[in-house]
Amino acid sequence: MTINARLRENPTLQRMPKNEREWTDYTRELAKWVIKIAKLGDGSITTSGGTTISGLDEMPGVVASERSLPMVNIGNLRSVQSSASALSASDGGASATITIAGHTLATTSGDVTFNAGSVTGLSYETTYYVYADGGYTGGAVTYAATTDPTDLVGDLGRYYVGQITTGAAETTSGFSSITLGSPTTINTAAPHGFTSGWTVEIDNIVDSLPGGDMEAALNGNSYVATVTFPAVFTIPYDSSGLTNTYVSSGTATRVVTYPPPLPGGGGGGFEP
Repeated sequence: MTINARLRENPTLQRMPKNEREWTDYTRELAKWVIKIAKLGDGSITTSGGTTISGLDEMPGVVASERSLPMVNIGNLRSVQSSASALSASDGGASATITIAGHTLATTSGDVTFNAGSVTGLSYETTYYVYADGGYTGGAVTYAATTDPTDLVGDLGRYYVGQITTGAAETTSGFSSITLGSPTTINTAAPHGFTSGWTVEIDNIVDSLPGGDMEAALNGNSYVATVTFPAVFTIPYDSSGLTNTYVSSGTATRVVTYPPPLPGGGGGGFEP
């Protein structure tokens, strides 16, 4: 039996869709119809021109919903994530880490819930596109990150989670002394590796009186550093009025900012 003859068996496929909803129903019905006719015969159909298409019997037996179809159809919104973005980035020590929170993908046929996960060993200050393979059933998936956006369409069952740019590496340096004044001068035990203009958070200072005014004034606060020597930098704080003196410890850690991530799914944002 030819394709044209078999199409007459299904009136739904004889009318051209006119809107987005009809296109969804049409593509779903078409997939079911192809599977059905493959099961009725030897897994092949013949076109009106005499060309035989075989191998249809190898297709899965059920198309339950559009979850079995590509997540993104050109020009159409097919899914929306439950949050602005499930992605966050952090410094993993020697490399960057992207963390994916557990989240829900809302579709017209129901919600799909994905478990949390992470991708490690990534480069700093790099834009990544995060995805997961394995269809759209949700649950535990293996997340991956790529710098090439064309990888997002590398597989039919690929779910686009979102886009994120990793921050710079966090840098921490320990103190050897603090000179009170305006500005406050901090000497580090080793070259700090800072650059003027970096924001650093001061912490862990121990002064001459437990809970003294130097600890209270500086610990937990952030300042823009000005580098004067490889092991010296200043912060724009007038400490000349403090009565306690530096005793030990103290660290300065670069404050890393992360650009806001973009969500994925069928309604995902995208910036190449």
